[in-house]
Amino acid sequence: MSNKLVKAGTFIFLVTFISKILGFLRETFIAYHFGTSVESDAYFVALTPSTLAITFSISLSSVFLPMFIKYANDRHAAFIFSNRILFLFFSLSTFVYLLVIIKGDLFVSLIAPGMSSQGKTLAVEMLKILFPLVFIVIAIQLYTVMLNSFDCYFIPTASILPNNLLLILYLLFIGDSFGITSVSYVTLFSFLIQFIILYIYLRTFGYRFRTSNFFDPTTKEFMVLLFPILISTAFSQLNAVVDRFLASTLQEGSISALMYSYKLRTLILGIFVTSVISVTAPKISRLAHENSLKEVGHVTRESVLIVLLLLAPLTCIFMLFSREIIEILFERGEFGKEATLLTSRIFFYSSFAILGAGLRDIIIRTFYAFGDTKSPTKIIIAGLILNMMLSFLFVKLMGLSGLGLSLSMAMIFSSVAIGIKLNKIVPDIWNSKPFYMSVLKIAISAILSTIIFIFTKSIWAFAFDISDSFSIKSIILIICCASYCLIFILFLLLFKVEVLISFLRNTVIPKTGKG
Repeated sequence: MSNKLVKAGTFIFLVTFISKILGFLRETFIAYHFGTSVESDAYFVALTPSTLAITFSISLSSVFLPMFIKYANDRHAAFIFSNRILFLFFSLSTFVYLLVIIKGDLFVSLIAPGMSSQGKTLAVEMLKILFPLVFIVIAIQLYTVMLNSFDCYFIPTASILPNNLLLILYLLFIGDSFGITSVSYVTLFSFLIQFIILYIYLRTFGYRFRTSNFFDPTTKEFMVLLFPILISTAFSQLNAVVDRFLASTLQEGSISALMYSYKLRTLILGIFVTSVISVTAPKISRLAHENSLKEVGHVTRESVLIVLLLLAPLTCIFMLFSREIIEILFERGEFGKEATLLTSRIFFYSSFAILGAGLRDIIIRTFYAFGDTKSPTKIIIAGLILNMMLSFLFVKLMGLSGLGLSLSMAMIFSSVAIGIKLNKIVPDIWNSKPFYMSVLKIAISAILSTIIFIFTKSIWAFAFDISDSFSIKSIILIICCASYCLIFILFLLLFKVEVLISFLRNTVIPKTGKG
C-alpha cells in the first residue's frame, strides 16, 4: 500500500479514535446533567430517526461510491449523479418532515409507545427540531465519500471533531441552564457545521448542489443495487430482536448486558475498520472500474492483512481481560459486580465476532466495487439465519453466553463464505503464498502472546483484584494491554511480517539517503 494511503489511514484512525472518545464524553455530560430522566428519554427518542439515518447512510455510501467512481473521470457527470441521489433523499426526508410537523405525536408513539404524556410532548417538540438531521447526516456521509474518492481524507475526517466539541463545550459551560430543548438546537447546529465544512471544501473541486430530476436510469440502477443491502439490514434488525427476546427470557439485566457488549464491539469496529475502509474502498472501486483484477486482488489482500493485524490482538486482549475491561468501563453506580460478570461473559464469547465482522466488512467492499450487492447479501442473510438458529440452541445450553458464541460462529462463517465467493469474481484472489504465510505468522504471533499472558494470569489478575482504586486498576489494565501489544509486535518482527514492516517503513522509520 502506498505511503500516502498508509499515512491517510493512520490519520483517520487517530482522529476517529479521538472522535469516539469525545462522543463518549458527550454522552457522559448529557447523563451528568439530565440522568435517566424524562428529558433525556425524550431527547434520545427524538434522535432516533437521525440515528437510524446514520446507520442507513453507511450502507448507502457503499453503493454510492462505486457508481460515483464510474463517473469520476467526468466530474460534471459525477456531480450530476450525486446531486440526483441527494435530491432524491432531500425530497423524501422533506416529505416525511412535513408529516412529522403535522402528526409528530404519531411518530413518537410508534418509536416509544410507553412514554408518559409529558415525555411524548417534549419528544415531539425536539423531534421537529432534530428531524432535519436525517438528510444532513446522509449528505455528510456522501460528501465524505466523494472527497475520499478524490484522495482527500484529512478534511472529511477532521470535520467530525467540531461536531462533538461544540456540544461538549455547550454542556460544559452552559449545561442544563436552558433545558434539554436547547441541547437539541446545539446538536442540530453541530451537524450543520460539519455539513457546511464539507460542502465548502467540495466547492474547491467544482461541486455545487443543485436540484435535479432524480427519475433517470442512473437513479434506478442505484436503487436496484441498494435494495439487497436494505434487505440484509432488515434481517440484521430481526436478528437483534431475536437476541433481545432470548435475553429477556434469562435473568434480570441480560438485555442490558447484551446491549453494553454490542456497543463496545461496534465502538471497536468503528475505530479500526472504518479507517481501513475509508482509504481502500475508493482505490478498489477505481481499480474495479478499470477492470484491473490483479490490482484489486492485491489491495483486497493487503486490506485483509491490515484488519487481521489490528483485530487479531484485540480479539485476544478482549478474551483475556474481558472482566477487567467491563469493570473499568462500566462498573459504577447501579452497575455492580453481578452486572460486570454477566456482561463480561457475553463479551468474552462474542469477541471473535469483532474479527469476523471486520474481515467481512472489508471483503464486502470489493463486491460493491464491481456492482454486486446480491451475492454478499445472500451470505449475510444466511449468516444471520445461522446466528438465530444457534442462538436458540446455545441459550439453552449456556445461557446469555450462548448469544455471544452463536454470534462469533455466524460472523466467522460469513467472512469465510464471502471470501470464498469473492474468488468467483476475482479469480485466484487468495492464491498467494506470501498472503497465507502472513496470515499464519499473525495468527501464531497472537497465539504465542496469549499463551504468555495465560501463564502469567495469576500475577496480573491478583494485582488487579487486590486494588480498590479505580486509577490503579486502570493503570494495571493499560500496562497489561500495552505489554500484550508489545509482545505481539516483537513476534511479528521476529517472523518478519511484511505488512507491519511496510507500515513502519512508511510512517515511523525516517527516510534517508536523499540529499
